[in-house]
Amino acid sequence: MGFYRIAKTFEVEYAHRLSKHPERCRFPHGHRLRIEVVVRGRALDDNDMVCDYKALKTLVLELVEELDHGLGVSSDDPHRLMLEEMSERLLVFEGVDPTTEVLVKRLFDEISGRLTPGRKVVTPSGVTYTVPQGLQLERVRVWETSTSWAEYTADAG
Repeated sequence: MGFYRIAKTFEVEYAHRLSKHPERCRFPHGHRLRIEVVVRGRALDDNDMVCDYKALKTLVLELVEELDHGLGVSSDDPHRLMLEEMSERLLVFEGVDPTTEVLVKRLFDEISGRLTPGRKVVTPSGVTYTVPQGLQLERVRVWETSTSWAEYTADAG
């Protein structure tokens, strides 16, 4: 038996500093991230959908907005304290550099934690959706540039 899949894509302006990098990526630099979230389900709901796109957007948008115009740094970055003084949008990654691989795993974990069956999702317009039974996060892909991306996927099965 197969799956239905739907995807929602988000774009944000994001910067990071990779303190362990041997070349220029050790300097703060920015990207326009494209974040693609793919969920799947074996059945359609009463509205003949895997999940309403608006519900999926509402579940993910808060996480994406935290990244927008933020600067990701490692908690171990030797310049962290100075950067904290300069930026109110500093995003600290505990013990790791905020590479795209680290970011995509963090997003995957946070989004999958929100996909609890039966969870109520209230959109900005006040409409309430319920996370359907059997809805699974299949993968999150983060495009760092137009030619480079990292992805984290659910275990097979």
